[in-house]
Amino acid sequence: MQNDITQLNIPIGWKRTTLGKIASITNGSTNTQDAVADGAYPLFDRSVEIKKSSKYLFDDTAIILPGEGAEFVPKIYSGKFDLHQRAYAIFPNKSIVSTEYLYHFLYANRKDFAQKSVGSTVRSLRLPLIQSVGVSIPPIKEQQKIAEIMGTVDEDIAKTQEVIKASEKLKRGLMQQLFTRGIGHTKFKVTKIGQIPDEWEVLELGKVCDVRDGTHSSPKYHEEGVPLITSKNLVDTTLDFENVSLISEIDFREIEKRSKVDDGDILFGMIGTIGNPVIVKKDRDFAIKNVALIKFADSKMNNVFALNFLKSTHTEKQFNQKKGGSTQKFIALGVIRQILITVPSITEQKEIAEILSSIDEKIMVNRKLKEKFTLLKKGLMWDLLSGKVRTSI
Repeated sequence: MQNDITQLNIPIGWKRTTLGKIASITNGSTNTQDAVADGAYPLFDRSVEIKKSSKYLFDDTAIILPGEGAEFVPKIYSGKFDLHQRAYAIFPNKSIVSTEYLYHFLYANRKDFAQKSVGSTVRSLRLPLIQSVGVSIPPIKEQQKIAEIMGTVDEDIAKTQEVIKASEKLKRGLMQQLFTRGIGHTKFKVTKIGQIPDEWEVLELGKVCDVRDGTHSSPKYHEEGVPLITSKNLVDTTLDFENVSLISEIDFREIEKRSKVDDGDILFGMIGTIGNPVIVKKDRDFAIKNVALIKFADSKMNNVFALNFLKSTHTEKQFNQKKGGSTQKFIALGVIRQILITVPSITEQKEIAEILSSIDEKIMVNRKLKEKFTLLKKGLMWDLLSGKVRTSI
């Protein structure tokens, strides 16, 4: 699929122009150090995070564009706002173009800004470069219809993301409660990792699980073969097999003698990316390197309970204090084995795991829904903003 909408033939009734001819574009005058934590107005600069300011420079609906950085992703904002001196506010001529339509068009074609940026270490945009960006303009009523459709999808994406954030916040609160208070306990004791129920133990992870590491060698990589999972391939709750190196079957068999990965094991990043524990759902063979392997055969630990504890603030505080390395962070296998973990009865572990898993399922459902909306948005951007599909007015 061709991605550059601006290079398409212009549909009947549309016009082709440049951004500078249909909008007033100005940069701000505020510095980053002028940001304040409790400011009443948003301060837009090149970062994704929106800072706060005690003053405002503009009171209007504008498209905000960072003037430097690796990416130049536009935002739309309506109201009073402050602007960094190396960021730009775009104010469309509303008799020619809808602000909302122009925002969606520029967002869909944001690669144009990156291609026009200059500089070696830090890419930047200058006003004439921004003004020269090409824009396709449908009739105003069609612009409004396109913006309405795209805005509806954006709202669905934003609402879904809010549900995800609320569910993640709920889970963090429950983890703190469940890992310190348990379920139905009334008597508690103080331990090295805080207050826990009287009936619970605090033990080193290596005492309740088999904790080992992957290969220490550097096998030769091939264009075809068996995946070699490293710390960078532990992504969220799953394994990334898209960006993985491949090794020979012979090397795989040698590694497997030392570190055979089974369904239900936990992988824990040791170098570069620390932690990010993932439960293995094994549907293919793979080997591991720079990753700790935590096995639960003959263990009195539930793997889902252990996974969530390893993601909790209790564990984070422990291994953050013991990370080694200067430029590249690492954590030794011995340190992982010494991580202190609470050990309730196996029955209570399963109960806690089920509670947390139910929230994980809700988060996963909404992440998949967000992915569907995002794919829908990409398709609509291509169809509507190119004029391939015309809206009925």
